[in-house]
Amino acid sequence: MLKLTQEGCRLRREQLITAAGVDLLVINNPRHIFYLTGMFSTQLLLSAWGPLALLIDARTGKSTLIAHDAIQSQTPEADVDEVVIWPWYNSAQAAGPGGDLFGDGLKALNANLPDLSGKRVGVEMGWLPFGTPISNPVDLNPVLANLRRHKHPDELALIREALAVTEAGHRAVRQTIRPGVTEMDVFNAIQSALNDALGHAVHVIGDFVSGERAQLVGGFATTRVLQPNEIMIVDLFPIVNGYRSDFTATVPVSESVTPEQARLDTALNAAMRAAEGLLKPGVVAGEVYRAVKRTLAEHGFDRYFRHHAGHGLGLDHPEAPYFVPDSHEILVEGDVVTVEPGGYGPGFAGRIENNYLITADGFERLTNHQTTLY
Repeated sequence: MLKLTQEGCRLRREQLITAAGVDLLVINNPRHIFYLTGMFSTQLLLSAWGPLALLIDARTGKSTLIAHDAIQSQTPEADVDEVVIWPWYNSAQAAGPGGDLFGDGLKALNANLPDLSGKRVGVEMGWLPFGTPISNPVDLNPVLANLRRHKHPDELALIREALAVTEAGHRAVRQTIRPGVTEMDVFNAIQSALNDALGHAVHVIGDFVSGERAQLVGGFATTRVLQPNEIMIVDLFPIVNGYRSDFTATVPVSESVTPEQARLDTALNAAMRAAEGLLKPGVVAGEVYRAVKRTLAEHGFDRYFRHHAGHGLGLDHPEAPYFVPDSHEILVEGDVVTVEPGGYGPGFAGRIENNYLITADGFERLTNHQTTLY
């Protein structure tokens, strides 16, 4: 299983210290703790960890992770200088459940804060627990969002792993889909393929809609039975070792589709090519959206396009930059983005999507799945 590297985590901490311009950084978002230390287990455990804190002394660079004893087994994965464990719930002891997880977590954080007199303290607004003695904090969220745009080599390695695993899921769709199977049959084949490709369980998220349900854009798989001449939209965006992939195909259930569905397929792939013509540093994100919308209009499908034309990808889904009409964000080298034209109307529906790395002079397409119907 791939992990973020010690070198990458330390470089990201150094960049954050330089960009933040503060004396002390207090990090509480578990995703950012993973981003800066490499400590990650599963997304479900990530949400159940409760209060965590990472303290970074900007003067010395010393990093201190503050965590409770129920997740102590995960802390060796963290590249930090010191780990402080506070008691909450040790399942190996007979004492029973712990106390107030978040209240005790606040006490542990406060107990480990240094003297703040005269110090500028950077925090993630919305994540810092209420009740700390930090006054006039500096918001780190914009700084972190900007740093996350440029993916480091260890991040790209994890994203590429997520892409390879997801491609196995798309192959399973085309091997499984046929009249008479259900959306759940297809989903189960995807889940099995992703697990086998990675070698352990994957948290699969996505859209799995067929027939008239595809006109809803997305949704969970159901027991609906697939019929001849229909399509199924399969949009997979699993979490693989902390990072995301996200790409889509519109897959025919049988050997033929309606003429209107075929026309949409042509339009979607043309819109994808139009967007690709703009993917390079310096381009305004809103221009990518307009290129997709303009191409769909040339084919008569622009009024059926009801969502963004793509977005950034990494620790989250979606994240900056956003390919929407009013976006003024500028593409930068190191962005990982999606492009996803779609159309949803009476008797037809479809969406396709690829993932790209923005390079110094253009892009590298990261996905290799089939986006045409046949």
